[in-house]
Amino acid sequence: MLKFLATIGRKPIPPLTNLHSITRWMEELPMGDAVETIEAVVKQIKEYCDQGLPTTKERLAVLTALDQGAQEALETLRDQYLQNPRMSRMMESRLWNTVLVYYQEILRAYHGHLMEYIGNPTGSRIGPSIPLLTARAVNYFALDAKWSYYRYTQANPKLWKRLHNLYHFAEYEEFERQPLKLYAEGLETSVADLYLQALMLETLNTGSLAPRQLSLIERWLPMLIKDIHIDREFKPTQHTFYLDLNENRGAHRVRRVVPQENLRYWDTYGLKEKLDHLRDQLTAGALPVRLGLTEDCKLPTCLELLERIAYFWSPTGVKRVQRAFERKNAMQSIEVVRGLNDISLNVRADNARVVSSVNTSGTGDISYAEMLDVRLYGFVTQRTQSSQGKDEKIEHVIAHERWVMENESEGGYGANINDQADDWVRLGKLVGLKPEKKGHWNVGVIRRMRRISPHQQYVGIEVIAERPTALLLRADKSENRPLSIEGIDAVGFVMPIPTLYLKAAQADQPGNQVDSLILQSAEYAKGRELWFNAKGFTYHIRLKQAVERGDDWLRASFDVLAKTAAKQPAP
Repeated sequence: MLKFLATIGRKPIPPLTNLHSITRWMEELPMGDAVETIEAVVKQIKEYCDQGLPTTKERLAVLTALDQGAQEALETLRDQYLQNPRMSRMMESRLWNTVLVYYQEILRAYHGHLMEYIGNPTGSRIGPSIPLLTARAVNYFALDAKWSYYRYTQANPKLWKRLHNLYHFAEYEEFERQPLKLYAEGLETSVADLYLQALMLETLNTGSLAPRQLSLIERWLPMLIKDIHIDREFKPTQHTFYLDLNENRGAHRVRRVVPQENLRYWDTYGLKEKLDHLRDQLTAGALPVRLGLTEDCKLPTCLELLERIAYFWSPTGVKRVQRAFERKNAMQSIEVVRGLNDISLNVRADNARVVSSVNTSGTGDISYAEMLDVRLYGFVTQRTQSSQGKDEKIEHVIAHERWVMENESEGGYGANINDQADDWVRLGKLVGLKPEKKGHWNVGVIRRMRRISPHQQYVGIEVIAERPTALLLRADKSENRPLSIEGIDAVGFVMPIPTLYLKAAQADQPGNQVDSLILQSAEYAKGRELWFNAKGFTYHIRLKQAVERGDDWLRASFDVLAKTAAKQPAP
């Protein structure tokens, strides 16, 4: 009671007064709401910067305590962002902006202290803290850049110039390789390691990797670049990448380089060997966690990701990533439909039209079953030749959207599109495409994305099938997959599985040398046997290995086991 009475009439101590006051303030933050917590910390950092007071040890202790205390909430927000790729646009925007504003404000504070020190190093009272401040600033510049990559945009060019200046400053003060911990619970790192990690991650910002893939690579980088050093002396037969400290951009690949004082170089031969060794161990059955690849490394997607970054970072002299087909400017309207069910319906309508047109033209009496025979077996069986029946009525789905493609190549299309209300466009999304010049449905996959304005983005689509065939597969009734509907006895009832059949491509296209099926990921199991009916016959197939995985679909190879006459229903 006496303590309470003693506080009457006293003004509360501002949080930024000293280390004790800011610590008490942070203990009262709503840690159950990470967004609110970070927004409150950002307000304090803004006030800290706006005060414009000279740097002292106590003042710096307040800032570093704020930053240290915000790490748990920041990690929570980053995890929420990565684990919910289909969140609403409003939620995505709030999470993204909350984290970005924190990065920018804490950078303003740290960078201000560093500039004050550089302006008067002999009169500064925080000299021993400069390596840590520099490392934290470099780390936040790298995080700011990565946060831009999550939205398929480039980092601010001014960011790169400031990042280069910080590294150059660390070189001048000779602490760029000094081991230190960014935070109390962190691992040892250095300014040079953090700088190199930022540079290497930027080389992967091509719009072809999803945020979760970039985040996984970022966690691998400390292990992967451990033995790489940034050199001042150029070695033409050794170095793979270089940077110009005077430029507003990241790394270049070594080609025709004229050595200069402002250039820095590094090689990736050891990195390539390390990646190859990791891939060999994973293939041999080693656990990813024991190799330092974190528990989020799931096979086979993790192995595929290692192969991709090894391809990007291959040293000079090794075949590098190249565009498979030349891109040409060609404006045309294309209808777009998404979702395997709707794509399959439109493809099936195309298949039926092809059969109908052939029959009408008198060039041959081809049925849907005959077309399947040719694609599956290479010839029409005698049973199909002797089969008679009416053509079934095929429905089609109206295109969800119409895009204007700006360029095309032999392998696909590129377009600048406005944001959709339901925000469905993502890497790995399966789409049906109907170009106005072709008049039939193709199947494609979104392979590349790049944000070109706040409300518009560029998408690159690879066409994986020009003329696919639509099938309705069914599982064997003995499988334990009954449909449960209240009030209805569904025992023995099995829902059909919409599937697309893709004929093997030419042998010079890697990954497409085998006939394959596209189906929902949840329906795939290696060795699973399925069947479908066509014109009085039943085709039995067995799924083999997965050739490719998308966001909710999978492409798998298969074997045709048999073709038998379908059982007629009892009268």
